[in-house]
Amino acid sequence: MIRKKLLYVARPQSGGMAGHLRTLIEYFSGKWDVALAAPSRMPLPEAAGGAIKYFELSLRGDLAPLKDLAVFWRLVGICRQKAPSLVHVHGFKAAAVTLPATGLLGCPVLVTVHNSLLYPGQSLLPLNFFRQILKALDPLVSRYIAVSWALRQELEGLGIDPAKIDTIYNGIDTDSFAKISDFRKLPVEIAPLDDLRGIDSPNKRAQGKKELQRQEIPFSSKLPGLKVGTAGRLVFHKGFDLFIRAAAKVAKDHQEVSFFIAGEGPERSRLEELCNILGMRERIIFLGHVSCMPEYLSGLDIYVQPSRSEGLSLSLLEAGAAGLPLIASAVGGIPEIIRHGETGILFPPENVDALEKALSWLISQPTSRQKLGDKIALEIKRRFAKEKMLKETERVYEEVVSDNVR
Repeated sequence: MIRKKLLYVARPQSGGMAGHLRTLIEYFSGKWDVALAAPSRMPLPEAAGGAIKYFELSLRGDLAPLKDLAVFWRLVGICRQKAPSLVHVHGFKAAAVTLPATGLLGCPVLVTVHNSLLYPGQSLLPLNFFRQILKALDPLVSRYIAVSWALRQELEGLGIDPAKIDTIYNGIDTDSFAKISDFRKLPVEIAPLDDLRGIDSPNKRAQGKKELQRQEIPFSSKLPGLKVGTAGRLVFHKGFDLFIRAAAKVAKDHQEVSFFIAGEGPERSRLEELCNILGMRERIIFLGHVSCMPEYLSGLDIYVQPSRSEGLSLSLLEAGAAGLPLIASAVGGIPEIIRHGETGILFPPENVDALEKALSWLISQPTSRQKLGDKIALEIKRRFAKEKMLKETERVYEEVVSDNVR
């Protein structure tokens, strides 16, 4: 049986979008003949179903007309060589360059929209510019996938036919994080240390069940008091400056609380300077890139997502699956994850005072922390498992290919 050919095209990747794309590639490489065209700095995942053909693509995340023209011709050559049954594009910039190339050859294209097209306070281009570009390119798009209803509504507001849009939530490996949720409920003996390097610590037996394997306790567990953390690419729209400002307010009345930021990005130096200004340099720990999110999350007591703009945060899903109580801004797709007061706490975006009040309250409410963590863990497992996301995506793939054959 001849396998259908699938070409993924992506702009520079990091964070949630990169993890989402990796999940798709690892799954569909076992069923389709998969190729990937993306910048060289994006790691190529190991495929369960055989080798993946990789095409290096010098696609930048910003506007670069001359370089984009070269990428256009590169994509024309790739499509001629691979003759894909389906091209799946991730991100608006990748779509803007890919669609003219695939349009020349009549390749069916599926576009996944991960984030809002406009980040508040950061876009240098007017909304009308995006409307014109979308209208020009829309006839070349077979279908769209929006990772949240909020993004679907944004697309509809920009003039996209609702019949062309499928809403498919991001999915995660909930089982891996569920194990962390169970681990967090176990009493753990912590040895006093002068430094923050990791050590092995035995876990106690949980209610007569099989003892969990001996594992390294995250270094945050060596610090006294509660640990509050966040994670993501250090960029403006993720709102980490709001987290720092709220933490500075909380720290005045809660000397025992430590704060953590996991991730790298262009805003790091500015964020570190803000910590210096607010006297928080010793209270907020920048971890840089964290390769093992389960280990990081297992060392926290509260997780905060202070975003100004968000499609559907994978980090928030992972923290919820790990059983952490969540505090997040009510923006984009976040309210589709959290029901305020039931499975987490929502606060108005940009409102540092509201974030500080939510944090202070949750710090003083251990029973509420446990209840919120338990409820969101069940919610994530039910609605955001990667198996559900992959099944729905596969349905769209088959429909697009079938429609193109007719």
